[in-house]
Amino acid sequence: MTIILRNTEVVSISLPKRIAKKLRVVSKSKGQSRSAFIASLIDKEAENERWKRIFKKGRETAKKFNIVSEEDIDRILHEAS
Repeated sequence: MTIILRNTEVVSISLPKRIAKKLRVVSKSKGQSRSAFIASLIDKEAENERWKRIFKKGRETAKKFNIVSEEDIDRILHEAS
């Protein structure tokens, strides 16, 4: 008996018919399966969220250190040396 290990998980979703049609059209035009297309959308959204967290942390750090320009960053870096 051969056991096949999958690195995928079956996820069932329901979509309105108009969205399902768009999914078929767009995924086909990109030469991807529906699953691959949805996976790429999820990856992109996760990456966007990661960048939002990075920018938020940057804004918080800039506020904490009163950074308003590149010159401020240069000044802080040289003060630390």
